[in-house]
Amino acid sequence: MQTAVRLPELGAGDDEIRVSCWLVDLGDSVGAGDRIVELLIDGVTFDLAAEQTGVLTRIEKSLDAIVRVGDILGWIETDETTP
Repeated sequence: MQTAVRLPELGAGDDEIRVSCWLVDLGDSVGAGDRIVELLIDGVTFDLAAEQTGVLTRIEKSLDAIVRVGDILGWIETDETTP
């Protein structure tokens, strides 16, 4: 099952949020809680962790992309199935 990696509310207000770098590559396995993408908010970095264990299969927002709360940053393929 594909699970979206969404940008959560970070309390940044009107500050611009930018993708600084991806900490994992496409095809890499990630565990729940692993840092997967670094964001830059007004000169401060914030690492976003994976919520699910799986494989990073797609990156929607690349380096230097400006993102907003709720944006899909990428996708993780999980082993979980929905009944």
